[in-house]
Amino acid sequence: MAQNDSVDLARIRYTRADFTALRAHLNRIALERIADLYYTEDDQDRLGLYTPADLRQRLDAMRDQLVSRACDSMPHLANALRDARTSGRFSKAAIDYLVQAADQDDATPKLGDPLSMWLRPRIAGLLKAEGALTLGRLIELINIRGRGWWKPIPRIGERKANALVRWLQGYRALAERLNPDALLPVRDQRNDCVVLEATSSVLVPLERIGLPTSLNGEFGQNRHTGYAQTRARNDLEAINYYLIKYAGQPKTLRAYKKELERFLLWSIKKQQKALSDVQTEDCEAYKTFLTNPDKAWRGPKAGRFSSAWRPFTGAPSSASQKYAVTILKAFFEWLVSVGYLRGNPWLTVASPKVSKKLTPIEIGRALPQQLWDALVTPGGILDQLCSTPDDVLSQRYRLRGWAASFPLSAQYRLARALLLLLGHTGVRREEAAMTTRDLLKPLDGGTLWELAVLGKGDKWRTVFPPARVIDALRAHWADRELDFEFGMQQLPLLAPITNPVTRRDKEGERFSSDGIGQLVSTTLKRIAGDSTLDLDPEQRAKLIEASTHALRHTFGTLFVANGVPLDVVQNVMGHESLETTTIYVQAEKQRAIKEIGKYFGK
Repeated sequence: MAQNDSVDLARIRYTRADFTALRAHLNRIALERIADLYYTEDDQDRLGLYTPADLRQRLDAMRDQLVSRACDSMPHLANALRDARTSGRFSKAAIDYLVQAADQDDATPKLGDPLSMWLRPRIAGLLKAEGALTLGRLIELINIRGRGWWKPIPRIGERKANALVRWLQGYRALAERLNPDALLPVRDQRNDCVVLEATSSVLVPLERIGLPTSLNGEFGQNRHTGYAQTRARNDLEAINYYLIKYAGQPKTLRAYKKELERFLLWSIKKQQKALSDVQTEDCEAYKTFLTNPDKAWRGPKAGRFSSAWRPFTGAPSSASQKYAVTILKAFFEWLVSVGYLRGNPWLTVASPKVSKKLTPIEIGRALPQQLWDALVTPGGILDQLCSTPDDVLSQRYRLRGWAASFPLSAQYRLARALLLLLGHTGVRREEAAMTTRDLLKPLDGGTLWELAVLGKGDKWRTVFPPARVIDALRAHWADRELDFEFGMQQLPLLAPITNPVTRRDKEGERFSSDGIGQLVSTTLKRIAGDSTLDLDPEQRAKLIEASTHALRHTFGTLFVANGVPLDVVQNVMGHESLETTTIYVQAEKQRAIKEIGKYFGK
């Protein structure tokens, strides 16, 4: 298993003779002539250049490595260099760009070096998809995300992540930029409880908060003195007991935890009061604070156990401010209802005003009809990728080692089933993750099926996937070696392709909602970057930005545009209000304005 820890590129040291020989090779000088001009007999023996084919292999490998490095460091030349490599015709300028590497000091990695210069191609590709184009950007990524920086990145496990960190620590210039706190094991930091002193500037998330005795709320002025229906002895325990209500709703839990920890930190640090002591005037002051949090309270998104963590990434929007006040009002109402507090200081506090937008939901990322059709119609892009042999896909994406043995065509069949399900039914990613085979039933005629999904507020609704979606699901189940036709199975409709040998998923294994989102994003970005596919630059940019929710908006926009009644779209999408559904009418209006503007602009 040692190869699993190998992340750095096996470095081949090229000499001046090699660079001169490469220039001659790219100018199409005969290999026999190059060997005579630039390599002594000793050089040829030492390098194993016994035949012209050996020399070609060395020079071609050198060319490919330099092209890859140049594409990363000079993106504006990437397409020209790739085209030159494919055609074998290099201009004088292109050759100059490549061989100038001969004058560069590549003995020691530098912060500005592209990842492809030092790391194995597959590793560099996975990290580049996260925005880490250089070693410096990789270090920034590790520092911001903290200990679990590698978890959102597909096929970068803990062992390989640790190997990357060890490699970075092996070079002083890189090691000095790594934040040691970001590399501490999470279990150590969880036990590193920080007592919030009012005079200290330290800010930590809820999991690490310890309250000083004087500010823990145990004897707060607003504490109820009678019988309480909660065992909470202090404010921190009260928050944690309240959050138990949302243990099965991860998105809601994250939102409530974020707002409660912000208010707890603010009351201790800014007001020097326990939660059980805050009054209406304090609540009004917090509303003002939300409009423009202190700079020391803001920072880029970071791991919750990283020293770079801050409560805010920026100033909350007016809608976010209103949402925060709504959560705090509900929390304090609960404290009163269970007998922890005597009164709710938020009761008479007005919620922040939010200007009502014409289009309250961001739907600009919905895929246009032409692009959606190019992806999903029979024989379209997804079908082409699903039918492409694995070895061809591996060669196209330059995969090596275990990644080269992964069944990419099966992965594309999984992605096709998921994209079709999302785009043809409008289900959310959380809903798609929870769907099982027993919830899917055929309707008379076979054109449509019905699928029961559990949506927001634990409300069931029915969506109607067409036969195209069902065929894609059948192909995915065949890859899992499961019987799709037996409709009573409570197995997930979609499951990860985990084993490159058997192609079978573990019994009952399902996607998390984040896993669904990651699969959609990764697939669409890979399609956008595939130069063999017939897509224009605008379409590729659209795919790079697309997400699971973009596919939900695609469903709403295209169905409204094609005449499906609004009340039908509302019911299928699970909107509480018809007003929400009308945003897709606005979307079509904006699209019409844009296209007509293009026409007259010509």
